[in-house]
Amino acid sequence: MVKQRESIEELLKFTLESHINQTPEFNLGLSKDFCVKLLEEDPNDMSCHSTPTDSFYGVVLYPLYIRLASALYQYVKSGAVCRTYEKMVFSDKDSDLKQKEENWNQLIKEKGLELISVLEGISCEIHVQEPYFSLLKDGRKTIEGRCATGDYTRIEPDDLILVNKILLLKVEDVHRYASFSKMLQAESLEKVLPGVKTVEEGVKIYRKFYTEEKELSNGVLAVCVSKLAAQPYLSLASILFGLSYGGVRNLLGLADTGGTVSNALPPPRSTLLSSFIFPYNPNIKGSVLTHGARALAKHAERSSDRYWGILGGNDSTKNRLAINVISHLIASCHWSNIHVVPQHGAVFEIRVADGYGARWSMDGTKVYICYCSVPCNFSSPCMNGYHARKQNKNAFR
Repeated sequence: MVKQRESIEELLKFTLESHINQTPEFNLGLSKDFCVKLLEEDPNDMSCHSTPTDSFYGVVLYPLYIRLASALYQYVKSGAVCRTYEKMVFSDKDSDLKQKEENWNQLIKEKGLELISVLEGISCEIHVQEPYFSLLKDGRKTIEGRCATGDYTRIEPDDLILVNKILLLKVEDVHRYASFSKMLQAESLEKVLPGVKTVEEGVKIYRKFYTEEKELSNGVLAVCVSKLAAQPYLSLASILFGLSYGGVRNLLGLADTGGTVSNALPPPRSTLLSSFIFPYNPNIKGSVLTHGARALAKHAERSSDRYWGILGGNDSTKNRLAINVISHLIASCHWSNIHVVPQHGAVFEIRVADGYGARWSMDGTKVYICYCSVPCNFSSPCMNGYHARKQNKNAFR
């Protein structure tokens, strides 16, 4: 049984990389920069070791495509849109989103079930190194040589083989030989190992994977294959094209509201934390108070329910309290958005279930508002930047 979740993750990575490299096979309708951002790593993010990759709470971990693949898997298996953020009411914007979700549902019923059906029909998985994987994909290599052991001995004509969790091949025939030398003599070298000129050179290639003893004691198989027109990555490409920016953002847990920047993706967690712990007065000798601690000191007293706790002690103590608070928000937020607000323009904003939250510049390099000291109801429109400022102007400074 093919591990479908892992396959979708590999398929997604391959599809995005192919789009970035401008493959002629498909068009995702997404910009190259957007796809690059989905694949981007965050080497400074240590939270990936403590946060489940399939968790739909918290600021999405990098690389973003892993979270996207996990959501896509659940999305496809359920056959419907799985809202990955807290639902809020935004008048006419809500009706627009509902229509989009209906379109996404129809897309998943058609292409998603097609993708799962293909994955469920696979008989065997194999891994092929470059350049031979690309040669299989291009249709130049049509025979795969393997030692006749394990699952390979059960391969039959009409079986479906998944190569590197990406490429789907149909088995046309299986020929058995006593050795790789005899196989290469009987089959066309150009079909088995394109570019290899002699049988001796071909045997040396197989010797990297199989000892002569294993080869002679088990025999070898020439698996004749053809590339199917209907490929899993093409089905996935169709899904991504239909989802477009809004659907991808939805699966990443980003809200869609008035002012949302439609093609923007969240900054890395490490960037959010770096800007948060940056000294507030870096040019003053001995000053250690961070931007985040200063914001907490300002907003903690404004919270009537003491949500943020009691801030006391020296600046180092305040810094420790502040980093604990922001780490909780980043790990536990139920709502996030990249949207335009008065005064600051495009911002990245997060909220926990109680409505408390934080706000940065869109790229996460500048802390604009670290805390909302009055909780916003998730069923009200106050998550919209304008309404939040209007209803809670003292908290958003």
